[in-house]
Amino acid sequence: MQLSNHGQEHDRRPAMDDPTHSPRPYKRSKSMKHAGDERTDSDSCPETPRADSAAVLATQPIEAGQETSAPETAAKKNAFHELMTKKPRPPAAPSIPPRGSSSRPSNPYYLNNDPRSALAAYLSNPESLPSGVILFHNADFVVISDAYPKASVHALVLPRDISVTHLHPINVLNSNPALLSSLREISEQTRTLLAKELQRTHAKYSATEQIRQKAFEALEDRAIAEPGFDPDSEESQAMLPPHRDWAACIKIGVHSRPSMSNLHVHVISEDMHSRCLKKKAHFNSFNSRFFVRLDEFPLDEDDPRIPDVGSMNSTLKGDMVCWRCKRNFGNKFKELKDHLELEYQAWRKI
Repeated sequence: MQLSNHGQEHDRRPAMDDPTHSPRPYKRSKSMKHAGDERTDSDSCPETPRADSAAVLATQPIEAGQETSAPETAAKKNAFHELMTKKPRPPAAPSIPPRGSSSRPSNPYYLNNDPRSALAAYLSNPESLPSGVILFHNADFVVISDAYPKASVHALVLPRDISVTHLHPINVLNSNPALLSSLREISEQTRTLLAKELQRTHAKYSATEQIRQKAFEALEDRAIAEPGFDPDSEESQAMLPPHRDWAACIKIGVHSRPSMSNLHVHVISEDMHSRCLKKKAHFNSFNSRFFVRLDEFPLDEDDPRIPDVGSMNSTLKGDMVCWRCKRNFGNKFKELKDHLELEYQAWRKI
């Protein structure tokens, strides 16, 4: 499956050695930083919809405890000048045409002025959107960063087949094995892409990755001391400890009762670390049976997650249970949110 230039550009992002393709690492002095040390995973939540890939893939927030100070000259700036100076606005996601707008009929992915059709803006002509909006696309799928990510990395896979885009995900994935197979394939490609981003942003904290990095450096030291020793040979590479399995930290699935009308699959990391995680329903929608993994399909005929078979309201409104330690927080979202931060710090150090 061929990816667009958007995907190719993304693959050139600076990263520690790739789990699937490990180039020869360079020897680093202790004073050097990892590539990307100054870039951290996004934990911001825009107040207006954004599809900038930076919303999921590497923004630059100020680290906790970091002091910032403006230059002394900043305080002396003319207040009137500051007020009148136009400030650039951040890039916005494709806007949703208002009901009755003449632009809506030209996009078949909108459904009867359904206000839940926001994702239709990405499907009709992804080539026309800015490169930061789309992660990659082809004739059959568009993959975007979620505008309101609920974890360190969070992407959406959108099928472009107009005959399925308005169907309920549970029904169509239960009855269309060809589509299910294609979605599994493109979602795995997305998982690989997001796993590289997790590695890039968290490798400097990971004990597993640091052990491997030190082993890399030992091979290069040996190459200097022993002329003829090749640190890039298969035998040498086999001596290295494994990478952390970042792909295993990412889950793929759909909501049993989706809030958006266009068919989409979530590819999301397990850490639930995001400012956009603001309420109980956000958490439970990814950490209960409300979230149906692609590898669970096809479902049994009596599965309550199938529309008209059962209700999922009680599941979405049920107790919140930590994804990592399984502690039950009941309805105490603030307490859970504080706990998730502690779990996140421990999780990234594995």
